Amino acid sequence: MEISFYHVNVFTDHIFGGNPLAVFTDGQCFREEDLQMVAREMNLSETTFVYPSTRDEADFDVRIFTPTLEIPFAGHPTLGTAYVLRKNGWVTRDKNPIRLNFKAEIIPVWSEKDKDFMQHPAAKTLYELDRSEKIAKALGLSLNRLDNTLPVQVVSTGFPALLVPVSSLHAMQEITLNLQTLHEVLNPLDIDMIYPFCRETMRTENTVHSRAFAPGIGISEDPATGSVAGALGAYLANLENNQAIELDMVIEQGYEMERPSIINVEVSKQGGEIQKIRVGGQTQAVFTGRMNLAH
Repeated sequence: MEISFYHVNVFTDHIFGGNPLAVFTDGQCFREEDLQMVAREMNLSETTFVYPSTRDEADFDVRIFTPTLEIPFAGHPTLGTAYVLRKNGWVTRDKNPIRLNFKAEIIPVWSEKDKDFMQHPAAKTLYELDRSEKIAKALGLSLNRLDNTLPVQVVSTGFPALLVPVSSLHAMQEITLNLQTLHEVLNPLDIDMIYPFCRETMRTENTVHSRAFAPGIGISEDPATGSVAGALGAYLANLENNQAIELDMVIEQGYEMERPSIINVEVSKQGGEIQKIRVGGQTQAVFTGRMNLAH
């Protein structure tokens, strides 16, 4: 049996940039035991499988797999899957938003000019940690390369990550993971990703420069991490003393991998509480393929 798939690059205005994604629009053609093997064969940060919706309020069910496990939610798979469904006629072009049912929850995705935007789940600050030699060592840095003006926190909008502020762009470019120490940092927190960032950027029009690492789930480095981009937006909005703020920011990521990515983040804060988080960007079609699956 041959099953079609679509390969797209998410969070980029050109092919061979951003975060690659494989989308299988006929998920029901696979046996359960096939899904993880297919994701491992594709060997991308994530692969998605689309199914008919099991809920009246959603248009499709979607499952997301890294090369090693299934995850409940991620950013670029959400936007990339919605793009594929629109572009290839699975929904009418005036269907806006598309509502995708993930393991985490139903996520609406809007098409707006040349970008797609998704509404994120609510952000939760799970832990605040002291800046420590161990966290710096996990990144291959000395403690003085961490930014002492911002907190180290675990924040989640569905996929938790350890947000680590770094002092400079140069320090970001020097990061070399110490895998044993990183495991010792992440394992007690029961999370998979460390997300260093700094406020110095490659391009002056951008707000934040970031990198993301989750080697324990098969992601040695991620060129664009939409789910954590939303968490970072909430983190920065919560640091503002204003009770009400509309934060628009642009995160650059993937430059060290030669896959530059641009992630747009919008955060609305009212009455001191985060009311809405939206994350968006452009997606580019790269190629379509067919997988031969012998049952």
